[in-house]
Amino acid sequence: MENSIAEINKRLRLSQIMAVLALVLLVGSYVGGPFFEYRDPVTDELEFDEENLSFQPFEFLLEEDEYEEVDVAHEQVGNLGDTLYAYFPTGAWSYLIGYQTMPVWKVSLEAPQYPKDAYPDGIPVLFTLTDFRGKVVEMNVINHYIGMDPMDVGAFFVRKIVPFVYFLFALMIVVFLFYKGPGWWILGFVPALVPWYYLGFYSYWLYWFGHNLHEYGAFEVKPFMPTVIGDGKVAQFVTHSYPSIGFYVLLSVFVLLLLSVLIKRRALREASQLG
Repeated sequence: MENSIAEINKRLRLSQIMAVLALVLLVGSYVGGPFFEYRDPVTDELEFDEENLSFQPFEFLLEEDEYEEVDVAHEQVGNLGDTLYAYFPTGAWSYLIGYQTMPVWKVSLEAPQYPKDAYPDGIPVLFTLTDFRGKVVEMNVINHYIGMDPMDVGAFFVRKIVPFVYFLFALMIVVFLFYKGPGWWILGFVPALVPWYYLGFYSYWLYWFGHNLHEYGAFEVKPFMPTVIGDGKVAQFVTHSYPSIGFYVLLSVFVLLLLSVLIKRRALREASQLG
């Protein structure tokens, strides 16, 4: 009897350790972006363009007098609203509101007008949880050639709510560590699926971009599904799309939380059998 109780407690502790590790990795994916910033391979300089307005938090998260309002092009008002904000937060606030999230996916594009000696990585863009980094402006110019909307349109509202979703997921994991009542497993399982949420939204928006082309493109391209993972070709452009470090971190969160739920489930089942 005592051995059985000790074994159950051992499993519960193991479940908690795995959940804590998952929580650490989840938080790491939210604040670890600066360790993986894109540097131009030719100049070795940090890639930064003030024309990149892809990070757009809710207005109440903007620091007073730290941003500029930018009018949105008429054709994009329906997607982005009337105004975008040139806002590049610094310090602890930038971490809190999601400006420093890890790159989760990387897409690079090669074309004849971008020679390898000047662009050894092609035109790369890193997709983080809340915005896009790398040669975003150049990629949007290329998208314009085939009649595609600028990347800023993609998951515009979803990227705004990421800080709140992450807070909710972190809170769920903390409660999961101690709660054993009805529906306890939901607290671990729902945040565990975060990499698949990302992949689902990413795939949907790729489909949306590829099937909502405009007539202003210099190249006439039929609606298509951009490559989610792997290599592809559109017109004269070759694309490469693969997971980045952030996705593997989130995948680790998934594995750890899933194992934590299963181990805790077994321990609680054995405890109920002992009465």
